[in-house]
Amino acid sequence: MQAVLSNVTAVAGDSLAARTVSLRIEGTKIAEISQDALPPKSGELLIDAEGRLAIPGLVNAHTHLPMVLFRGLADELPFDEWWKTRIRPVEATLGPEEVYWGSLLGLAEMIRSGTTAFADMYFETDAVGKAVEEAGVRAVLSYGIVASELDQRGKEELRRAEGAIVRWNGAAEGRIHAAVSPHAVDTCGEAVWREAIDLAKDRGVILHTHLAERKEEVESCRAKQGASPAAYLDRLDAFSVPTLAAHCVEMDSEAIGVLAERGVTAVHCPKSNAKLGMGFAPVAAMQKAGVKVALGTDGAATNNRLDLVEEMRMAALLQKGVSRDAAVLPAREVLRMATCVGAEALRIGHGTLAAGSEADIVLVDLERVHTLPVYDPLSTLVYAAQSSDVTDVIVGGRFLMRDRELLTIDEEKVKHEVKRLAKRYRN
Repeated sequence: MQAVLSNVTAVAGDSLAARTVSLRIEGTKIAEISQDALPPKSGELLIDAEGRLAIPGLVNAHTHLPMVLFRGLADELPFDEWWKTRIRPVEATLGPEEVYWGSLLGLAEMIRSGTTAFADMYFETDAVGKAVEEAGVRAVLSYGIVASELDQRGKEELRRAEGAIVRWNGAAEGRIHAAVSPHAVDTCGEAVWREAIDLAKDRGVILHTHLAERKEEVESCRAKQGASPAAYLDRLDAFSVPTLAAHCVEMDSEAIGVLAERGVTAVHCPKSNAKLGMGFAPVAAMQKAGVKVALGTDGAATNNRLDLVEEMRMAALLQKGVSRDAAVLPAREVLRMATCVGAEALRIGHGTLAAGSEADIVLVDLERVHTLPVYDPLSTLVYAAQSSDVTDVIVGGRFLMRDRELLTIDEEKVKHEVKRLAKRYRN
């Protein structure tokens, strides 16, 4: 794209300061940001973005994209019943077709709510990757390894994980990267974990796992390993690899210290953890200790949305309520979690709007009845805006959504196919 966005309020630079600017896009990059008008060059598109807030593309640092197929299928159940009795049996019936159409539905939802990059853990990774290629977003894809032993089945899980790396790391002109994803300490045995860690080192990719999501998980790990999940994985040298650790709900000071010392990025999934009755990650305590905390939605089977605008608000409000401190997790910090921290953890850039950065830009209409008047654009974004206020989404200088119209996904076709497939999951 060759374009100039004029009169736009942009959240620019590492400080995430909001100011009215003109912004020039050349090819895949932001070429220039100026507080002076930028006259369009020959052939450049001029877009008057007055009333719009430009933010870096949002980064969903933990999800299970195809699980949108199970949105609302097993709500308000205890975790074990939800997982073992309802979700796992239907997951066993999924094939490439179901995963592909479910992925496209999830991608349409994420683009509409301003997400330009995400980290996914699932299976049928080729079907997920195909959908991501077509949709135009950025992604870190991984096969979710579940194996208690390094037996024939465990070796096959690791083989599939490596196959996903070979197929997708660097695909789609570099928009797609890969990770190694041993599911959790209570779903993968020690020998499997050691092989997964070695695989990540050998392939030069990140680790993506669930950590300390449930009280039962932590208690089981302490009983079997004599350590918290964080300390146990540190003992296995897991954190010598850059790591995304999703959830981090049951964290004591020792576990928090391990994550801080090893540079692990925790991924806060407030809506999913709250809805499952798990509790709340100690975000303020982790940040105070120096832990980097990104933001994720988890899968839509628990959330039930893939909406990071809503997730930002939920994250801020829950931490304020739990701590009884209105100053905890201010709007600027929540936006930082959803952009800069997530982008750096996924190794897809810095997640900022700056000259030379990838042109991953989201425009949000702040001139709505539920957002006016605007005194502080970041406060308005986090506490008043909603995903339907997102008007335009650009990734690598390419419009994926323009004036609320999806350009890379046939939304009506996707909805038709998902409704057709969903009939088989109804009780």
